[in-house]
Amino acid sequence: MFSREEKKDLNTSFFKLFTQRMSGHKSLGGGGSRWETYRTGVNGIFFRLLTFPEVGLAIDLQFKDEEIRALFYDQFEEFKTMLNGHMGEEMMFEPRIMLDSGIPVSRIWVKLEGAYFYDQAQWPAIIDFYEAKLLALDEFWELGGEVIKALAR
Repeated sequence: MFSREEKKDLNTSFFKLFTQRMSGHKSLGGGGSRWETYRTGVNGIFFRLLTFPEVGLAIDLQFKDEEIRALFYDQFEEFKTMLNGHMGEEMMFEPRIMLDSGIPVSRIWVKLEGAYFYDQAQWPAIIDFYEAKLLALDEFWELGGEVIKALAR
């Protein structure tokens, strides 16, 4: 088990490496230059790098109004085939989960099996995973994001 300070140091080291790797890529879908804080252009939709307890990439629909969250979730379900095609695998769709903060979200995500974020020996594989999945998600967002953004207007 790591102390809070050790985890902070590991996070800082990891994301410095990740930022260096991703600096050579330009976002197609408008996410900005910081891949770890991808801007979707829709308040309430977040692309998140999951680090613990599982390593993965998530689309979190974090709208306070449950009906609005359900509307956006349904739209992502309509794009499921296209999204899975870009990601190269089946995304997991969870209509309602609770974040550690107690906030309910709908989550669409994929995980890297058997990965442990705090094992530095696994970082090259984790960075490869994040890079591939974020670029695929960015490509999806370039195509499908406009429909979802229009829904938010």
